[in-house]
Amino acid sequence: METAIIILAILVTLLYLKWMLIIVVFPFQVVHGQVLKRWGDGKDIPLRYKIIKKPYRIWESFFRYGWQRYMLFQVGLVPSRHIRRFVYKALGAEIGKNVVFHFRTEIRGIHRLKIGAGTIIGDNALLAAQRGLTIGENVNLSSNVSIYSGEHDHRDPYFRSTPEKTRPITIGDRVWIGSNAIILTGVNIGEGAVCCAGCVVTKDVEPFAVVAGIPARKVNERPRDLRYVFDGKSVRLY
Repeated sequence: METAIIILAILVTLLYLKWMLIIVVFPFQVVHGQVLKRWGDGKDIPLRYKIIKKPYRIWESFFRYGWQRYMLFQVGLVPSRHIRRFVYKALGAEIGKNVVFHFRTEIRGIHRLKIGAGTIIGDNALLAAQRGLTIGENVNLSSNVSIYSGEHDHRDPYFRSTPEKTRPITIGDRVWIGSNAIILTGVNIGEGAVCCAGCVVTKDVEPFAVVAGIPARKVNERPRDLRYVFDGKSVRLY
């Protein structure tokens, strides 16, 4: 009987070990994220903040800088959009009122992510904001949208992510990005534009344009009298 209890206790501990670690590390991670948000990776960080965030840097380096990526993936599975939103803001993202993150959102470079009020991020979204990603108000990202603010340079002899290949992305108010669309580095998508499902956006999109295809090209225009405002309501346990 005692052996069975010990085995059960071990199994339960292993089951919840990742969440125990996440909870313990989270306060240090918050400090690190807020420091990055305010000072970036520059040399102007006050000494006291360098000391405070040092434990997390050591922890992150132990995992070869994969801990935050792992942790945010786990948070994306939490069945509460309110908890997900709280965590993202705590780690440095600027998030407006009534923003909804659906299941399995994956964020990279979270301290460089800005999202306006009323925006909806669909299931399985990948927001790679390492070089800066600004999303306006009342934007709708459908499921499986991938946004990359940086990429490797295939012409570089060391296959590096060069400055020419790592530029911020800006998405205007009331943009609709369809399912499985891919947005690449340096793109500016104008207000009210529509990026159709499955398209690959490699160049700027003018306001209220409808683009489709690979690479995405203008195929139509959207009415300019857009008035809708998303109120942030979503299904529960989601």
